[in-house]
Amino acid sequence: MQQSLDRSMNDNNSDSMAKPDPVMRQGYNQHGQKIGSKGERTRNTLIASTVELLETHGLRDVSVADVARRARTSPATFYVYFRDVADVVLAALEYASQTSPELEQIVAQDWLATGNEACSRRFVDSYCELWNRHRTIFRVRNMAAEQGDGRFYAARMSAALPLMEVLTAKIEQAQLTGLVPIELKPRSCAGTVLMMLERLAAIGPVTRKDDDISYESLRAAAAHSVALMIGAFR
Repeated sequence: MQQSLDRSMNDNNSDSMAKPDPVMRQGYNQHGQKIGSKGERTRNTLIASTVELLETHGLRDVSVADVARRARTSPATFYVYFRDVADVVLAALEYASQTSPELEQIVAQDWLATGNEACSRRFVDSYCELWNRHRTIFRVRNMAAEQGDGRFYAARMSAALPLMEVLTAKIEQAQLTGLVPIELKPRSCAGTVLMMLERLAAIGPVTRKDDDISYESLRAAAAHSVALMIGAFR
């Protein structure tokens, strides 16, 4: 988990990531002290330990003491870097983007061009793979947002915005060519696509394979729906 977190922190520097706290972004802890390399390792260990605990526990079930114990440090050290456990999750979300170079490459293609009918399936598969790479903190974030926590709602909306904008532009293009009904609101269409894919990514992997419903068949159906919404279905 620590190695995975370190890779995300090093590789995931796109503008689409949730913005960190201004103090932490400047490399300072909760007391306004500059964080050195040892402090950064401690902070990352606290984040990784929190994510590991959240794989089997709800956000409200994980205490500062639990995190400190898992990270083999003290609650006092925890509070040097974070206000509470929710603050740790928000920090972890800084390194968990909902877009990637692969996704950006797929959506940059002309889905309306002949021969690009498979774009929607590649988009769905890539989105689900990326979402499940960070499923623990995305699941925690979404649940907290749905329970009314404004911090997590803002983080969720910020993470979705880059793809929202790209999909909105594609739907507008399809409307101009008569492939999508002009009375539909492009941004609402894009939001519907992302809501569907987020739910698919969350529950698809644990779907029971009966009654002709499996993760594979659900992704195929989602790809068909995306193609219809984008105007790429012929």
